[in-house]
Amino acid sequence: MKEGKGSFLVALWWIIGCFCLGVLLLLLAPRQARMSTTENRMLAGAPEASLETLMNGEFFTDIEEYLCDSYFMRQEVIDATDELLGVFDRRTEDQRMIQEEARVNQLLTMDAQGASDQEDVLPPRNGDVPDALPTPTASLTPSPTATSTPAPTATPAVAPTPTPTAAPTATASPTVMPTDTATPATTPVSTATPAPTPYATHTPVPTATPKVIVPLTEGEEYGLWLLRGEDNPDRLYSYPSENIMNFAGTLNLLKSKLPEDGEIHYMQVPVASVGTRLCSRNSKYSGWLSTMEDALQSQVENNIFIHNIPAILNDPLSVNKETDLFYYTDHHWTPKGAWYALEAVMKSRGYPVVGFDEYEYQRRFMGESDNGRVDWTMPMDPLLPVKSVVLRNLTEETDCPFMYHQSTNYMVYLYGTHTPWRRFDTGYGTDRKALLICDSFGNVFLPYLLPYYDEVHMTDLRDSYYDAKEAGGTFSELVAYHQIDDIYIVLSTSNGINSSNSLRVFPATISQ
Repeated sequence: MKEGKGSFLVALWWIIGCFCLGVLLLLLAPRQARMSTTENRMLAGAPEASLETLMNGEFFTDIEEYLCDSYFMRQEVIDATDELLGVFDRRTEDQRMIQEEARVNQLLTMDAQGASDQEDVLPPRNGDVPDALPTPTASLTPSPTATSTPAPTATPAVAPTPTPTAAPTATASPTVMPTDTATPATTPVSTATPAPTPYATHTPVPTATPKVIVPLTEGEEYGLWLLRGEDNPDRLYSYPSENIMNFAGTLNLLKSKLPEDGEIHYMQVPVASVGTRLCSRNSKYSGWLSTMEDALQSQVENNIFIHNIPAILNDPLSVNKETDLFYYTDHHWTPKGAWYALEAVMKSRGYPVVGFDEYEYQRRFMGESDNGRVDWTMPMDPLLPVKSVVLRNLTEETDCPFMYHQSTNYMVYLYGTHTPWRRFDTGYGTDRKALLICDSFGNVFLPYLLPYYDEVHMTDLRDSYYDAKEAGGTFSELVAYHQIDDIYIVLSTSNGINSSNSLRVFPATISQ
């Protein structure tokens, strides 16, 4: 009898102790809703009780979310759990990596053929969509192209060849200062009304001595590696020297279509399932390294600049563990990732950079991944009003929304891809015009380019995307007609220098 009473008292005091501890933890827990940078989502705040919320059950749902999101030392508990799982769950981690590799290969194939998940499917016309939208082009899903064969290009002049990097080692990447997440906007039109002062005052550079280009070693390969400490890097992509030299010829040909002081800036962006591997707290990777960009830079002429996106994003991803540079439920990069690239480009040109948080954003739930990561669309409002039109038959203009705020997927950015040619009038007095050649990864990059040009033009040169008859002229004729000064190229690895698009389609289109 005494043993039963003793057991009851122990159980009772245990329950009382747990209750008191729970109350204490709730009292110490934050009561306001707040952003979790590690989970990329808003954590629930303490709900306010009212007769209405008690009657309809909303209060009990909200308090359950609050209890899950706001217990004391929540992040420390999550981090400790992640570390513990990382020790005992190696087999599951390897399986996940295999699944991600399969997904990457699928996305590479789809995007290279112009058939990515969501990028080009126009939403149905309804009450949310303006009447003046351009109609979609014929087929946005071209059939697979044949095996790529390099198109003849102008023979590169002949510069010291870089020493191939056989075994990558972690090196310091350019320092990029992170910025705070911008406050969501309440209306689709920015309230910011700065004077249209040019952000970029262009000073022509004196004509440089022609660059002497030394061809790369035949058979040499460059690549992109994911690093694990100082040993055992994982090579994800290999770039043969022949492909690099052929694509360099395409860039050199493209430069010949610009004025003497015109510039070309090239960026190749890894797909999201590669980039997100670096920001997991229990990731086995310590960073990434790409040697392709230096090799390509050695093969191009003056005023062509190759920007190393893995190096630019290395610190935010692997050091600062910023989780909002790539999407988890989509294969694209986010506005934050694109802004880091833009920042690096403009700093290299000596221009002042418009900060990420100088724009206003609207946040909408986009989706949740299997591991609980939440994605948000963040369409940005321009600093000044922008006129967005789709051009056909050279001068035929059709108004097109700058952003499609009703969308909850990647279509929100620039309202997707519209062919064959698009123009954005900015209102800035820079006396220069730019052209962005891109796949869908350029849709979040272009808005940050606007303050530096009077006009920003946009086209997609993938097979079945650009049609000279519909455009009203060949690519060369349109570049000349619109008096393009600078060209930016933003492509995912799917359409990078190894793809048939870059080796066959682009040079064939550009040479016309």
